Amino acid sequence: MRSLEPAKRSEFYHVMDVELKRLDDMINQLLQVARLDAIGKNTEIEDFRLQELLQNCAKSTSDLHRLSYEQVFEIQVEPVIVSAPPLVLEMIFRNLLDNAIKYGGVEPRVWVASSMERTGWVEISISDNGAGVPPEIRSNIFKLFFRGEDELQRTTKGTGVGLYVAHTLVAKLRGKVAVDDRA
Repeated sequence: MRSLEPAKRSEFYHVMDVELKRLDDMINQLLQVARLDAIGKNTEIEDFRLQELLQNCAKSTSDLHRLSYEQVFEIQVEPVIVSAPPLVLEMIFRNLLDNAIKYGGVEPRVWVASSMERTGWVEISISDNGAGVPPEIRSNIFKLFFRGEDELQRTTKGTGVGLYVAHTLVAKLRGKVAVDDRA
């Protein structure tokens, strides 16, 4: 309705773009919840470098939060080839990394590391510089729509869907996702 300076207009466009992507992600997650049983069944298993997949997920997640990938993420993953459906792993890691940023410190820092188990499985740990998950709610954080904060006082955006999706998809891959103390 009124004329804006080019810089202000550009800022508004960027905010609209970020919010549109966030809304699109939320809608996609809700749709994914509705069809979790079908996800992964028709997805081709591929061989790919785990480090590249994790870096791509971290870069897109830092872009979503308008943060610098280099300032937020430190990824120390062993060079390993994984055979899995990459789309499913992307969904899992984007949800986990998004949570790590949202619940990290004021200036979030996220560390991603991996280790090869004797069984041939890869263990991936994601930690952040946030306050951590209180022990009394750890058994609930992977439940659908669970939010760890008082809804009237919450400060972080989210629907309580991401960790449920990650947990469900990891279980479909016969894996395990858990929350532990940082130590």
